[in-house]
Order: sequence, then structure tokens, then C-alpha cells
Amino acid sequence: MVQSPNASDPPVAVHLLDSALGRTMRSWRFEDKSLITIGRADDSLVQVSDPYVSRNHAELRREDGRWALVSLGRYGVIVQGQQVTELPITVDTTFQLGASGPSLRFELAAGATNNRITETDNRMTMMLDSTLAENMFQLDQNKLNEEVGEIFIGSYFQDLQKRAQQLRKQRQ
Repeated sequence: MVQSPNASDPPVAVHLLDSALGRTMRSWRFEDKSLITIGRADDSLVQVSDPYVSRNHAELRREDGRWALVSLGRYGVIVQGQQVTELPITVDTTFQLGASGPSLRFELAAGATNNRITETDNRMTMMLDSTLAENMFQLDQNKLNEEVGEIFIGSYFQDLQKRAQQLRKQRQ
């Protein structure tokens, strides 16, 4: 049985994680909540738009002062590589909605907030960590030279050069 919220219960948060870097893309913080619904449904408190997420995929329930993760969806919930139907949560827990779905992290004692639900949305076109940028974008100079050489001697590029010469002569 889900218990009524208690003012002394610390706030919690759910974070949608970037699948490549594991960083938070979006967060939902809850204060005085004993049931947090997760899914694609419009009335889900944690709404996740993903084809591998069921309309009502999972719930986080506070029972007897403790939290539990409960799987409701067709694709299940995965925690540390194992599918679970119900899991007591005693520490911050990362879980995946189905084998191919997004990962979320449930955070206990998320810090005080003034609002009942505070959402942050960090989705952007490109998120780049400057400390990783040097290692992410390195050119293979040999491959670059090889590909430019192939383009330069290719018939398409040669035809373009001839056409450019013809146009220059016409202008003169």
C-alpha cells in the first residue's frame, strides 16, 4: 500500500540519462510524493517519449518509509543487467526501461526545493564537454590525405576543373 506523503520525507529526483555519456539530460524533482509514475502517458509524472517505453512503464512507490521500483510495462525494467518486477531501493539506483529503452537514475534525498515538482531540461542540439573535446575530434591525417587524393584524381573533380576553366575563358 502506497502511504501518504510525510513532510519529513526528503525530496527525491528522477534523471533521464544520455545513453552515450551517462549524463543527466532532464530531471524531475519531487517533494512530498509517495507515487511517481513513469511512461509515455500524458499524465505520467516522469514522461519519457521513446518507442521502447510503455504508456505506463514503471512506478516508484514509497511504502513504509522506503522506496520501491515496480515494473508495469511490456518491455520490463532492467537494473544492473537483470530484469526486475519489483526492487526495494535503498541507494541511488540507475535503471533502464526495457532492454533497448532509455536509462534513468532515481536519486534519494535530492535536496530541498520550493516547488512540488521542479523540472530541468538540459536537452540541446549538441552537448560537448570541453575536457573531452580534444579526444573526441581528432583527424587521422593519413586518411584525410588519402581521401583528398582520391577526390583530386577522380573524374568528377577533374570535370569540375575543366568546366571552371571554360567558364573563366568565357568571361575574358
